[in-house]
Amino acid sequence: MKRKRSFVILRYVIIIYVLLMVVGAVTLLSSDLAFTKWVYRLPGTLLTKTTLATNGADRWDGDTDITLPAFDFSPSGSNAVSVSDLFENYYNTHNGMNNLGKPLTVAFPTGYGWFQFFESGALLSPVAYQSHKLDTEDLLADLVHNGIKNSDTGIVRLPLLQTLLAVGSQAHVGGDGSTLTYVDLRRATNPDLMPFAPTGKGTAASASQQKTFVKGGTRAGKDVGHFIPAQFWNYINRADVSPDGWMADFGAPLTEAIPFTMVENGVTHQMQVQVFWRDGLIFDQNTADASAQPVISRLDTGTAYLRTVGPPDVVVSTQKSAWAQANTALLNTPNAGQAIAHVGPDYPLTLLGDTTWNKGTLWYHVQWTTPKHNGTAWTTANSLTFSSPGNVAAWASLDLLSPDLGTYLTNLGSNVGVMVYDVTRHSYYSYNANSQLMMASSTKVPIMLTFFDMIEQQGREPDDDEMNLLTTMIENSNNDSASALYYGEIGGASGIANYLQKIGISGMTPNPDAWGYSTITPQAMVNLLTLLYSGKILTPHHRDLAISLMEQVEPDQQVGVGDTAPQGATVALKDGWVTDENNLWVMNSSGIVTLGQETYITAIYTQGMTSLDDGQAIARHVAGSIASLLI
Repeated sequence: MKRKRSFVILRYVIIIYVLLMVVGAVTLLSSDLAFTKWVYRLPGTLLTKTTLATNGADRWDGDTDITLPAFDFSPSGSNAVSVSDLFENYYNTHNGMNNLGKPLTVAFPTGYGWFQFFESGALLSPVAYQSHKLDTEDLLADLVHNGIKNSDTGIVRLPLLQTLLAVGSQAHVGGDGSTLTYVDLRRATNPDLMPFAPTGKGTAASASQQKTFVKGGTRAGKDVGHFIPAQFWNYINRADVSPDGWMADFGAPLTEAIPFTMVENGVTHQMQVQVFWRDGLIFDQNTADASAQPVISRLDTGTAYLRTVGPPDVVVSTQKSAWAQANTALLNTPNAGQAIAHVGPDYPLTLLGDTTWNKGTLWYHVQWTTPKHNGTAWTTANSLTFSSPGNVAAWASLDLLSPDLGTYLTNLGSNVGVMVYDVTRHSYYSYNANSQLMMASSTKVPIMLTFFDMIEQQGREPDDDEMNLLTTMIENSNNDSASALYYGEIGGASGIANYLQKIGISGMTPNPDAWGYSTITPQAMVNLLTLLYSGKILTPHHRDLAISLMEQVEPDQQVGVGDTAPQGATVALKDGWVTDENNLWVMNSSGIVTLGQETYITAIYTQGMTSLDDGQAIARHVAGSIASLLI
């Protein structure tokens, strides 16, 4: 009798123990009441580990890691990025705007290749790597290993969702107003939550429930898996959503469709999410009106990954070449640093190997080199390209050539414009170089060039009187000679305008009534002198004659470029000065300077000066600084 009573007691103890274990398991699997209710509603739910999973869901079985989002990836509008050239073809052929969303980061190099993150995913342009790198204990290596490589482009789409589940990201699914996290999604992948297959064959759709069953394993000899609701099933079978087929692009389902709520702009949305092996989908059941279609979109795995795990380590070799893509400020420190120099399109820079992220922006530590000055600074990754532009001219501000000269010019303001072309190194340096400034006697250079072009069209050489006018106009800066050629020979303002249009020079506005009041940009004057120097305009004879005249300008007309040139240099120049309608002084100096194998072409324009001495002092200071910096 005692033995029977002991057996009954033992049986009750076992029953109570099992019940406690079941309650504990349910509590562990449920993070909130809504999720708990969803688990209890699953058909065929079992909480004992008797399932053999074939869909990969057992990968996270028993994982307890929890990771709080700790990285701020919220790029500002001023640093908005575009799809990299590396991924543009894949992005366009795979409906990237809908399937990946907008880019969050620039493309950046890692040990595995080039990464770029998007709102709903990430792409990799891989490089060759050793097999030992693909250690499954390394989350990044595992991510690369499980990615899907496109055979046409070689681009790999990375399954970010798998990493978010593995680390137990507490990022909210769909946004901060969501009641669900990726930890909840991981719990829902428990293989023992897979319901039994419906009566009938494996993957057939149930017309009554509007769901499609996909096998994901077996339990007690019976098929188990997950049901894909009609709205998700129809979506993943669209060609624009799954170009390579839904099984390749999404993989087998890992959960049922899970209900949750999300508050957006004060409005509560009834949502569903379903997780697949490589991606997940969100279904917004709220509609604006009865005719509107519910919205289905991919999970924001790119945003969640970056906020949770952070970007992979950037791997760049020191002394790697890069080029500016547009006008770019170089800062002394990342993000909020002070601009110490400015570069323009195609200017070459060298990476020093240091990188840092600030919110969603990657910064590179770079170095530049000029003939007499090297410097280092920080710039954003989206302002650079690693593809060589080829043999094109580089552009930068004069503060890159010399910080002191840059500061000097900045203090002078908008009444000064400077352009320098380092012919030897194919580089331009500028300050306010596109402003229209008065020409004074520098107009005599385009008058001369227009005249030579005119007689070339006529098939003749200048007569003695014309040669005398040319010589006195250039070498002695005789205004009467200039007027005789301007009004009497070349057709005045329209003659110059037509010639400049013919040779592709813009930026000069000839004055029909007073040639000295014509205006030009410093860049246009440098461009004109460059065409002359390089022999791209005029016959060789007339080119040599024009340069010879400019090389023989009398000494008192050589203020600026001429009287500051390095000793022994050959200088072909033309200066100009005059008072404007406000009785303020205009002064400029332009020329071609050559010493040995070094050549540069410069134009320095000033206006609004209270005295001629002020303008000449500026021209001498700037021209002398340029000479010392380039030769």
